Amino acid sequence: MKALLVIDVQDSYMKRYEPDLLEQINKCIKNAYNNQYNIIYVKNTKRLRSGSVTEKLADGLDVISDLVFCKEQANAFTSEEIIMDLQSKNISEVEIIGIDGNSCVAASAKGAAKMGFHTTINLDCVGVSNLQRFETTKEQLLKLGVVLR
Repeated sequence: MKALLVIDVQDSYMKRYEPDLLEQINKCIKNAYNNQYNIIYVKNTKRLRSGSVTEKLADGLDVISDLVFCKEQANAFTSEEIIMDLQSKNISEVEIIGIDGNSCVAASAKGAAKMGFHTTINLDCVGVSNLQRFETTKEQLLKLGVVLR
């Protein structure tokens, strides 16, 4: 079984990336839906002095599943809820899209690969704020067996 993880596609984050990124992400979501992937949305929770804040998913994002989880660390695979959900559905392959390629997407892909999931990152659907740094990030991901396409 396969799952698509949509990482941190939340309102304020999307403002930093190209406007067509959301369109690319939505195309990927529709394709995953048509191929019967489990579609999982992961939202980042920020810890502030005043408490924790979790922004809503981005306006215009196609939310076609009720599988929405929150994470407090860059790596979504530190969330027991996400791991339990994937295991309960016998997921063995994950495709990761979202933002940012140098932080939460990369950390989640590394986490997935280390846990034994066949892991793919769809580069057309990943926002990257520092392209030069992303070259090094991609090398690290490839060494862990993450497929970049």
